[in-house]
Formats: sequence, structure tokens, C-alpha cells
Amino acid sequence: MSPLLRILPNLLTGSRLFFAAGFVILLYLTNVPPDGILAPSDVVKLDWAFVLFVVAGITDMLDGPLARRLGVTSQFGRSFDPFVDKILVAGGFILLALFPADITAIHWWMVGVVLAREVLVTILRAISESQGRDFAATWAGKLKMFLQSFAIGTVIMYIAHFQDQTWAIFLRNLSVWIAVIFTAVSALIYLPRLKRPRPTSRK
Repeated sequence: MSPLLRILPNLLTGSRLFFAAGFVILLYLTNVPPDGILAPSDVVKLDWAFVLFVVAGITDMLDGPLARRLGVTSQFGRSFDPFVDKILVAGGFILLALFPADITAIHWWMVGVVLAREVLVTILRAISESQGRDFAATWAGKLKMFLQSFAIGTVIMYIAHFQDQTWAIFLRNLSVWIAVIFTAVSALIYLPRLKRPRPTSRK
């Protein structure tokens, strides 16, 4: 196997940090007035933020499976991958909450739910791994990430292009509420994993 192939999954993971940083910066620089009427430059910022968000999501789907397929999984990938995911999701929710809530449908208590879930799971992961238990991502965590990403992308596109569309308002509200509710549910799904017996060591 060539050296490039061996480091390709980590390169994808590392590149996602730059995409996430660009996404966060563009959202921060966007001005959404109370009436929701955006300047053309702000529409462009939201469009590019959406593009970077999607590209970051694509790299997230590729790096893990590629590392397992090539047999080059690493501690860097296992640690850095969820860290960048938190920047994308937490950063997206926080910055969208800075915009008028009647436009984004994202309220600060929803941001609190998202942040509380991430803090809780991070603590549970640290406890579990310190006790020798595996704390790999579950279907609930992956579905949670998809629903949160879909909600963020939907809200961005709604603000930029579809504020006058009734179907877009419905989709915005539905995606945000489903994402927030499942975020809370996914945290509860992780709790029973702490009750699993600790693996016995073999001498």
C-alpha cells in the first residue's frame, strides 16, 4: 500500500477542520436582519457556508469507512473525528441561534439541549474508556448527526432562498424539532452502556 493511501483517511479527517472553520466564519459574518431581507453579499455567504457544510459532511462519510477498508484506523481519527463533528453541529446551532428565532426556528434552549448532550456523551465516553469499555459510535449517534446536519442545512437554505415558501417553513420547523428531540433521546440511549460489565483481563 502506498504511503498516500495510508494517510488518506486522516487527511480527509484533517481537511474537515478547515471546512468546518470556513463554515463557522461565514455564518458569523452573515447579517440576518429582523425582517429577514438579506443583502446579496449575505446570500452568497450562506450559499458558500452551505457548500462547505456539505463537503465537510461528505468527508465525514468517507474517512471512517475508508480507514477500515484499508486497515489503517488510528487514534487520531477516533479522537479528531467527533471533535470536528462537534464544531460543525454545535457551531452551526449556536450561530444560527444568533439570528432572529422567528426566521431560523432555533431557540437558545435548543442549543442548550445540543450542547448538554455533547457534554454528557463526552463524559460517558471518558468514563467508559477509562474502565476499558468500548465506546464506539452507535446507530443513534450517527442518526443524530444526520438529523442535526439536515436541520442546519435546511435552515441555511431557508434563510438564503425560501423564506416566502410555505413548504419551506414547514420543512424548517419539522427538521429542527426532530433533530432536537432525537438529540435528547440519543443521550438516553447511551446511558445503559455504562452498566455493561467490565471486560475481564486475560493473563
